Amino acid sequence: MKHSIHICSILLLISLLSGLLISPKAFSQQEPQYTQYMHNILTVNPAYAGTGDALNMVLLSRMQWTGLDGAPQTHNFSLHTPIRKYKMGLGFSIVSDDYGPVNNLFLNVDYAYHVNIMPKTILLMGLNGGLYNYHIGLSSLNTENPDPAFAQDIDQKFIPNAGVGLYLYSPKFFAGASFPRLFQTALDEEQDRESAFTLQRHFFFMAGYNIDIAPQLIIKPSLITRITEGAPFSADFTARFVFQNTYTVGLSYRTDDSFAAMAGLQLNKQLMVGYAYDISQKELNSFSNGSHELVIHFNLVKTPKEKVVSPRNF
Repeated sequence: MKHSIHICSILLLISLLSGLLISPKAFSQQEPQYTQYMHNILTVNPAYAGTGDALNMVLLSRMQWTGLDGAPQTHNFSLHTPIRKYKMGLGFSIVSDDYGPVNNLFLNVDYAYHVNIMPKTILLMGLNGGLYNYHIGLSSLNTENPDPAFAQDIDQKFIPNAGVGLYLYSPKFFAGASFPRLFQTALDEEQDRESAFTLQRHFFFMAGYNIDIAPQLIIKPSLITRITEGAPFSADFTARFVFQNTYTVGLSYRTDDSFAAMAGLQLNKQLMVGYAYDISQKELNSFSNGSHELVIHFNLVKTPKEKVVSPRNF
């Protein structure tokens, strides 16, 4: 119990400190958003690296606001594995995030150190290092009265960055807090464009729990929040029902943005596929066909005797 109180205090302290660490010049959220975030934690929290007992790989594609020209499209691949001998985990992820004239490519290498604070509860402390390539094709925007400040493209290649995170989990619950990108980067040095073209620091907090409601039925409530100074608070609240550890259905609500339905199928001990469909609450829904998200998760379990310590439902 003392350990649990201590860890909760750490996570609360990070939440409070986030307000001091985030730049007051931030103007919008620039990180990709995922409805099935529980299958894609490594991309927002480096401490997730090495959870479980085997190599894990995730492929996720998100097509947002389909039917609109320039709508966001996000594709990512990540993998991570534990190194038990040294109580650590290693990971790698690559993310392509395109919207309108913006083309982003993120490459990250992740490291996490594992500490057993209770027999079935593990605290992970993570770091990542990455390179990011940003291209903003301002000249491709068609306007009747073009602003000279938007006449030239912005092309920044291989910008270095780093991130930190904490992740606490057991077979019953998880909680995490992270800054996946610590350094704020000005993409353009012109004074009149500085605030609009600065990559801002984002803070993430996530948590979830398993509730056994029947011998073969589990409900998994979870949430993820995103905090950026100057941008609206964003949070996803999700409830998923898992039957026989094989079939998953769920609903999700993103504050002031969208509702989503999701489903998943554990095909075998190694392979899981999931799908989510989002419907926007805003006027945008009249012009788009919703958002589609597909995730494929592969867990390299070698023998039937092996059992993943951290369920992939997290």
